[in-house]
Order: sequence, then structure tokens, then C-alpha cells
Amino acid sequence: MSVFEVGPFRIPAGELRHDRLTATMSASGQIVGVPVSIMHGAEPGPVLLVTGATHGTEITGTRTLLKLIERIDPARLRGTLISVPVTNPLAFDRATYASPEDGIHMGMPCYWPSDPAGSPTLRIGAQIRKLFDVATHYIDLHNNAEPAVPMSMEFADECSSPEVREVQRAMAEAFGVTPVLMTDPKDGTAERVGSVEGQPAAAASAHGIPGLMVELLDEHGHQGYEAGVRGVLNVMSKLGMLADPVVPQLIERLHGSFTYHGVLTSLESGVLFPVCEPGTVVEQGSVVAHIVGMDGSVVEEVKMPVTGFVWAFLTTAPGGGSFAVPEGHAIGFVAAAGA
Repeated sequence: MSVFEVGPFRIPAGELRHDRLTATMSASGQIVGVPVSIMHGAEPGPVLLVTGATHGTEITGTRTLLKLIERIDPARLRGTLISVPVTNPLAFDRATYASPEDGIHMGMPCYWPSDPAGSPTLRIGAQIRKLFDVATHYIDLHNNAEPAVPMSMEFADECSSPEVREVQRAMAEAFGVTPVLMTDPKDGTAERVGSVEGQPAAAASAHGIPGLMVELLDEHGHQGYEAGVRGVLNVMSKLGMLADPVVPQLIERLHGSFTYHGVLTSLESGVLFPVCEPGTVVEQGSVVAHIVGMDGSVVEEVKMPVTGFVWAFLTTAPGGGSFAVPEGHAIGFVAAAGA
């Protein structure tokens, strides 16, 4: 099998190499590099790119990828695994959702088009784009703070290829957590939560690379990253990169089809108290959370806008913060039952 080459990497078959993509310079002249591990298998096959810490506060993907590398023998691998445990080192090092230098997070359009002469985060994106250019498949690992339930996101609207959509669905099924078909929010909140088309997995899909975004659980327990490791291994088995069988996930998935609806929004201010477990399918109009005022009274009953489930209740700051919510704050993501 030929040597695999991308960026500073030149890897013979059956080997694992670690290096960094030099992305930008700090104000003090320190090099900001993106850590990358590449495992080039003994036999030819797909090239799977997996990223973690797209948002600097979401490091379950980082932990997943550090553990994943330990569990794969390059001699048994067909194809190539490209692991990027920290996609945005600027945000990761400061435990912030976006880069403090320019306010950009890597869930925004950073790869297509790439901008090697742009602001610091865009320069990081331009370096990572080199990895997309050699990838045949892509997984982007995120996490929500608990209470939440793991789920995967398939971006179909951005993809014009039925073949790519079919592969994405197969990847989602293999990963094993509840899949949700992602479209722009149906409830008019797109201007606040953003369009789905900027997400890396959606952009990859639009450019012919089957892409999957996965929301795991937060980084404080082992269950989050163990589910991530199992899911990526399952996808690799499904793609023929490993000979191992696809195995059930650690957390049981919901049955049925689900589509992204939008966000729950607070009408009143106070402290959020979820009364419904994420991942529980409830009827439209059911109360899923209370907002409690400073006198201890319930000032708002938050009701489900559609039949479906909440996959995460959101804290004040993305990826962290508290359940103290102001008026008009996004407090949960909703998936509607039915395709």
C-alpha cells in the first residue's frame, strides 16, 4: 500500500503518526498548532476524518479521540483514520465556546471557502481544510451538558447526492445513538440559533463527503466518551475499515424518525427546572420545564411545541454556564417525531 501524504505527514502503511498543522501565530509570537494523529492502515480503504472540540468547551470528542487511538491496531485497519482531537486550540486552551481573538467558532463556515489570510480562527480552518480535501467520510463530535441525551445529526438538505445521503444514514445507524434529520428550524428561531448549512458536517455533505455530527454527553463522566469511541468504531466497521461487528450503543436509542424542529425559548426570567428527561418522547403541549422566579413561584410552564423530544436543556453560556435564564433565552433543542 502506498504512503499516505497530507500536510506535514508522510505515513507508511501500518503506522500511526502524531504531528501538528501550523495554523497561526499569537500576538507574542507563539505558534498555534492543530494536533493531528493519522493512522494509515495496512490495507487500502476509506479515509475517515474525525474532529473534536469544534467548540472549545465541548471536549468529550477530544477524550473520545484520545481513547479511540488506543483501541485500533494499524495492522488491522483498512484505509486511514485522521483524528483531530482539538479543532480550535484558541478556544480549547481558554475553555471558551469560540475563539476570543475574533469571536468565531468552528461551527461557522471556516472550511468552504477557506481563508488562509483571514482572522486567526479562519486561518485554523484553512489548515484543517487540507484534511477535508483527502477525506472520504467525516464525523464531527460535540457534546451537550447534562441533562441531555446523545443524538446524531444528518444534514440532507445541503446534499444533492442521493448516494451521499444514503451513506450518511448508514453512518448514523451504525453510530447507534438516536438520529435526527437536520433542517433549518421550523419555529422561526433560525436567526438566533443559526442556519444548519454552516455546520462542518453539513458543509462536507454539500461537497460530496458523507458527514455526520454527533452530540455526546458532557466531559465529566466516562459514559460520554465511551459512547463516542463505540460509535466511531461502529462507523469504521460499517465502512469496512475494521472487521469487527457493529455493536449496540451504551445508551438505548429512540425508535422512529425525528426531524429538527427548533428551540424552546423562555418568555420569563428566572431559574430553569426541567421536569422531563431529555430523550423522552412527549405529546405536543406537555410541560417539559418550569421557570422559577426569585420568590420560589413558577413563573412559566415551558410546553412542548410539537410531539417529539428535547435532546438537551441549555445553560446560559454555550457548553457551560448555569440554568439562570433571562427573558427570551434559548433553553432547549427540540426534535419533532415523524420524518
